[in-house]
Amino acid sequence: MEIRERYLRFLNRATLKMRRIPVARRRAVVAVSVLILLTVILSIEISPFGSLVEAGEPSPRTIRAPKTVQYLDKAKTREVRDAAARAVEDVYLSDDKASARALQHLSDFFQAVEEAAATGDAAALADKAAELSEVELTETDLLALTALDASRRERLAESARGIVGTVMSEPVSSGDLAEARDRARSSALATEGDEESRRLLSEVAATFLLANRVIDRDETKRLEEAARESVDEVITTRLQGEIVVSEGEVVSSEQVDLLKTLGFARSTLNARNVLYVVVILFLLFALVSMYLARYQRVYYDSPGLLALMGSMLVVYTIAAKVLTVAARSWSPFWGYLMPAAAVTIIAAVLFNAGIAMMLAMVCAVLTGMVTNGDFSLTSFVLISAMFPALFVSRFSTRRELRRAAMYTSLWVAMTAFGATTLTQLNQGLLVNTMVGFLNGLACAVIALGSLPFLETTFRITTNTQLLELASPEQKLLKELSAKAPGTYSHSVMVANLAEAAAREVGSDPMLARVTAYYHDVGKMLRPQFFVENQPKDMSLHQNISPNLSTLIITSHVRDGVAMLEEKHLPPDLVDIVREHHGTSVVRYFYDRAVEDAAGEPVEESRFRYHFEKPRRRTAGILMLADSVEAAARVTRNHSAAALEQTVERIVDGKLEDGQLDECELTFSDIVKIKEAFTRTLIATYHPRIDYPGTHTKAGVSNARKSGRTRRSRRARGATA
Repeated sequence: MEIRERYLRFLNRATLKMRRIPVARRRAVVAVSVLILLTVILSIEISPFGSLVEAGEPSPRTIRAPKTVQYLDKAKTREVRDAAARAVEDVYLSDDKASARALQHLSDFFQAVEEAAATGDAAALADKAAELSEVELTETDLLALTALDASRRERLAESARGIVGTVMSEPVSSGDLAEARDRARSSALATEGDEESRRLLSEVAATFLLANRVIDRDETKRLEEAARESVDEVITTRLQGEIVVSEGEVVSSEQVDLLKTLGFARSTLNARNVLYVVVILFLLFALVSMYLARYQRVYYDSPGLLALMGSMLVVYTIAAKVLTVAARSWSPFWGYLMPAAAVTIIAAVLFNAGIAMMLAMVCAVLTGMVTNGDFSLTSFVLISAMFPALFVSRFSTRRELRRAAMYTSLWVAMTAFGATTLTQLNQGLLVNTMVGFLNGLACAVIALGSLPFLETTFRITTNTQLLELASPEQKLLKELSAKAPGTYSHSVMVANLAEAAAREVGSDPMLARVTAYYHDVGKMLRPQFFVENQPKDMSLHQNISPNLSTLIITSHVRDGVAMLEEKHLPPDLVDIVREHHGTSVVRYFYDRAVEDAAGEPVEESRFRYHFEKPRRRTAGILMLADSVEAAARVTRNHSAAALEQTVERIVDGKLEDGQLDECELTFSDIVKIKEAFTRTLIATYHPRIDYPGTHTKAGVSNARKSGRTRRSRRARGATA
């Protein structure tokens, strides 16, 4: 308890310091701070497990695609382009001088044979043959040629020139040389002569053939490159949940590139990413600011509550970032633990449904940015967060919140099932559905567990807190009932009136009732100066001046506010108590002062409360209920008509005095408030029968007479 008191005192001191800074400046500080934090969180790529895998090393675990992605398959593209290049035929150039060179080589060879036959130098012949031809003749063939007589060598040379010329009259490329040599051998073997001569002729003719068509390598290479360029890049699709690398598989460079495409990159802070994130967040903040300024002005003008919204978004983004890394590293089901429902439950209880739905949409956008546009998870976050935003409200009781937790779990589970069907493989339907159910439960537990801390830290009034304050066992209420029982009775009656009116106009009935309980606690300091706590026909104001009496009466507001702030009651309640008299005139003492002045002018402002006029509807309702109850209590005639006239007179008097000029109440609300007050007062002051034996003899006689009269009327009614 002591720690809580210290914490609350610290918050009060911090609040007082912050209030010295203009609202616009504080709002700007909150916006810039949240923008910077979100930018840093969204810009940094946290390394998932896949970023640690290296090419050429076995993967220690199986890695699945965390999302469906289309990527440039470099290996497949290279394979297809190589196939296109191989399909290109070689470009050839004709060598018109090849035939002449071949015949010249053949003539030079036979000249060397003649010289070798004359000198017997076989080694020189072999060297010459190797020099003139790409294909070497065997030593046996060379010796056989030199052993022939001159006439036979002459005929063999002539036949060889004829065969070479014939074969090379047709196109012969380097690739066709083997086939050309076979044709030359066949032609030689078909000639006349002995077998040895034909064999030598076939070998010599085949040996000295040359290609008369050569490959144009430059043109061929150009055509191959053109064929490569004509092939489009291959785009491969990897479905979410599909295995990218299996456990123990040696990782290729292409798989490493794929992992990077899927988001498995090492932690980086890229300047371009920062720029993109800042632009998107700036546009998002602009839309949120426009909505708050136009439709939620109360929260727009409260930097503290804006800080709470920003804090929830920052915490959510951190959680989403971590869960995204877990989904990419281990299993996609981690993505279905996004705690967006917790954000909207807290927002719906502490703010309203409009703020909760706005935050649900912002969380969905942030999820899209964190997951690099994962549609299934983005839609899951949006739909799952919308349900509690509409189902829960700041008027929800603890029982209703517990019921909402179960309904939210079922809703998130169904949303997870639906979001999983949006993926191509539909893997993990049951697992993701179960994870969604657990997510809903966890979000509810987190939200309900954090509400007391957030209520205290950001000074937000919730229905649960009001229920606790409404308990008669509260220390202030017990002191009020003991020290000022008349005031306590008056407060209970005002609470009934205020609650009925608030319910009628759509305001917060619980806030109206609880505020009415505490609106006069300041009277405890001097209870004997207030008429409801004084004995009959005895008043301490008889012996003091009207001015002093006015100071005593009006001080109960200031004293009450001080007591409520000391007890750390919600600021909403304290503000309403501060405003519930506005600048009203203390009419009784003002009239006494006028009477005592005997015609001298009396300054009315000295007999007014000097506080702010009611601005909220609850404050206006409390002002009217307080005045109406006091007037009805002193009215002797409690008939329906008299009570209705009293309500009309008091409410119209406040309107004419300008006490509701700054209030959010409309004229339509005023009419409903009058009807609610009249109805409640008539029910409170309804006539009662006098029971025999409880009064004097005259009372008993009157009761009997009244009873006979009623029986007579019933009898006449029955006869009629």
